[in-house]
Amino acid sequence: MRDLEPVELAWIPTAPLVLTTTTHFDAPPARVFDAFADAAGWPRWFPLMTKARWLDGSTGGLGAEREVALRGLGKFAERFIAWEPGARFAFTVVRSTSPMLTRFGEDYRLTADGGGTRFDWMMGATPRGAGKVLAPALKILMKRILARAGKNLAKQL
Repeated sequence: MRDLEPVELAWIPTAPLVLTTTTHFDAPPARVFDAFADAAGWPRWFPLMTKARWLDGSTGGLGAEREVALRGLGKFAERFIAWEPGARFAFTVVRSTSPMLTRFGEDYRLTADGGGTRFDWMMGATPRGAGKVLAPALKILMKRILARAGKNLAKQL
């Protein structure tokens, strides 16, 4: 894997490529957050994800690192830059096998909404090479993947 330039939370909404989506879960924020914190569980509900694990014996938390593999997109080492149980989960990618980006971060926000949870997701990236050319198609693909992930996770919750 090659090193990527880490990002801070404030950078994500200002990235050259930004994607956002909002969905609702019938489960409370703490339960949704617990599903996000369960690294090994992600491949069961997140499309294209074949592997997810905490590194160095971690189980999450601010500064913790997780490694994920996405079919066709590569491996990614993520460092958590926000960890607020029941409220917020954000990371920056610090290493990757993907040649399509130089900076990348995601921000997950959970808000109590009636008896469930409003989930606001934001991805920010600086694409490079093929990533620049494929950016419009990748935005469509990511929206579809996230919609499917939300439906899959809702069933599990």
